[in-house]
Amino acid sequence: MVGKKLLSKEVFWLLGLVLLAPVLVLGQSAGEKKLSIQDQIEALEREAGVIDAQIQGTQKEATTLANEVSIFNNEIKRKEIEIKKITLAIQQAESEIKEKAEGIRIVEGKMATSKRTLAASLVLLSQKENEGMVEILLKNSRLSNFFVAIDNLLNLQLNIKELLASLRGDREELEKEQEELRDFQKGQQSLKALQVSEQRSLNQKKKEKDELLRLTKGKEAIFQKLLAAKKKDIAALKTELFYLEKTGVTAEDALRYATLAAERTGIRPAFLLALLEVETGRQFEDGVISVGTNVGTGNWKTDMYDCRIRQGSRSAAEAQKRAFFVITEKLGLDPDKMPVSRRASYGCGGAMGPAQFIPTTWLLFEERVAQLTRHNPPNPWNVEDAFTASAIFLADGGATSKTTAGEMRAARIYISGRSTCSTRTVSGRACNWYANRVASLAREIDKAI
Repeated sequence: MVGKKLLSKEVFWLLGLVLLAPVLVLGQSAGEKKLSIQDQIEALEREAGVIDAQIQGTQKEATTLANEVSIFNNEIKRKEIEIKKITLAIQQAESEIKEKAEGIRIVEGKMATSKRTLAASLVLLSQKENEGMVEILLKNSRLSNFFVAIDNLLNLQLNIKELLASLRGDREELEKEQEELRDFQKGQQSLKALQVSEQRSLNQKKKEKDELLRLTKGKEAIFQKLLAAKKKDIAALKTELFYLEKTGVTAEDALRYATLAAERTGIRPAFLLALLEVETGRQFEDGVISVGTNVGTGNWKTDMYDCRIRQGSRSAAEAQKRAFFVITEKLGLDPDKMPVSRRASYGCGGAMGPAQFIPTTWLLFEERVAQLTRHNPPNPWNVEDAFTASAIFLADGGATSKTTAGEMRAARIYISGRSTCSTRTVSGRACNWYANRVASLAREIDKAI
């Protein structure tokens, strides 16, 4: 019996190597491809760093038509590089998602095999246990055979315990793999939204350059007159706040309430507007394809509660439901009629209003918002309250320093909860690009206001 058991383990071990061999080869191939893409991204980052230095150097020089055109050209190159980087990162994310999906398939197959083995073992154990000790003794006239039969029964029970432990471990591994897959998909979706946003920004930058050359006819004197006459440009601001205006917040209102919120919290209005614009754009599933169909078109039960239940997160579902009902009850609103963000392909919805706070997060800031706006209770669907809540969040994250580093840190915390993000994971790359996009857009908005 001992010999048979050892042979069985050896056979299964060898079989496992045979089955895993193609997976190991695939993993190496994907890893090599991943490294190649990462190398390309890092090379583009170095190129972008050179262009950033050139832009900063030119900005320190006199404001002339030649310098302005030079800045436009470099900014266009910079955006083209950013789009290339994001495209590569999306390719990398797709590869990682395929790997993760294959890993999940393998774990599910392993669990299915273990369940079949466990079922067969339980049937056999039931048969053995029904016999009873006396019957086993009568069937085995020799005492040595009786003890072998008892040993077989004990080994069968032990194998069942091991199978159950293995199944528990596999289930935990499967849940972890599924959570990581959702994280990869969410990161990939954010990258796609940022790619659309960057492309729109690139097209706008090219139009601005062409318009400058058309108006000045290439003459410095005309450029200087335009520069002296330039005031707050709401038309230019409208082009930068594309997604916010799609939600019904006009550029004029956005500027008014962003200025108020920024003054109250000690951050820059341009930074707050940039972050809210990028955050709103990111919430639109699949970029501009479904603009207006994701933010503010969901229902708390379908998109927030039921979605989390389906994901197996009952405690999170209940927490968001309780918080949402507390908020709507204080405001005297019907929870069934209040819009939230719709469930996306990569995760659940439930975010509220222009600032896209989920209910539990809103409650953390509610009291401080009330102190600043004098609205008691504050309303997440109210533009002033929502902008103020975002401003408080960003100020807590370090944006009050009004430095690029402080604002980048705050932007990363806003999207991920972390002040630093990895450059080698899907969610980490999405986090960093999100912060870069906010910083870039803030510079554009600063020019308009």
